[in-house]
Amino acid sequence: MEITIQDLPVYYEIIGTGRPILMIHGWSPDHRLMKGCLEPVFQSLETDWQRIYFDLPGMGKTPGRPWITGSDAMLQVVLEFIDAIIPGQHFLLAGESYGGYLARGVIKARSSQVDGLL
Repeated sequence: MEITIQDLPVYYEIIGTGRPILMIHGWSPDHRLMKGCLEPVFQSLETDWQRIYFDLPGMGKTPGRPWITGSDAMLQVVLEFIDAIIPGQHFLLAGESYGGYLARGVIKARSSQVDGLL
């Protein structure tokens, strides 16, 4: 699937239903890193989870843009993605490497919505 954030088409996949978990991959791979590591875990669980995998700008199927000049702009894309995909909902975060760094920014900006971090 794809959603446009400003002028940026952001690629994402949603698997399952239930409580949302946003998966943020590290620098240079794409959503498949998190999906490959975590989907086997979720397949063995009986609880429903909505897993949201997406490609950060400039990685995977999401192109880069000249206005993304640093981590603040990257974080802004992530925040706008959250607002578009799961507006006002409580959610959990899973971040790997740079994705964990961005997750800390999400917690600062959306602390009332974030119920946990992996």
